Amino acid sequence: MIETLINCAPAWTSPFYYRTSAGAEIDLLLELPGSELWAIEIKRRLSPKVERGFHIACDDIQPARRLVVYAGTERVPLPHGVEAVGLFELAGELSAMT
Repeated sequence: MIETLINCAPAWTSPFYYRTSAGAEIDLLLELPGSELWAIEIKRRLSPKVERGFHIACDDIQPARRLVVYAGTERVPLPHGVEAVGLFELAGELSAMT
């Protein structure tokens, strides 16, 4: 999933893995052209649940978007400004930015 998203992202996008010494982490942090940050949590299951560490990490870096990529196909709003989205939909959204 991570490789697909990186390959679909616009040119000059910088991908990162983010983890604090306390263990808060973001599976994929994309710095898009123009310095906009997207925090992306990767879940392979049908229920897009976000762990506490993702929220803590997002509070640290304040990304423009907080996303969970999951095995489902529907776009679902989650608490704390997080949006769950399927892999193909997000890959298409990133591809359209190029």
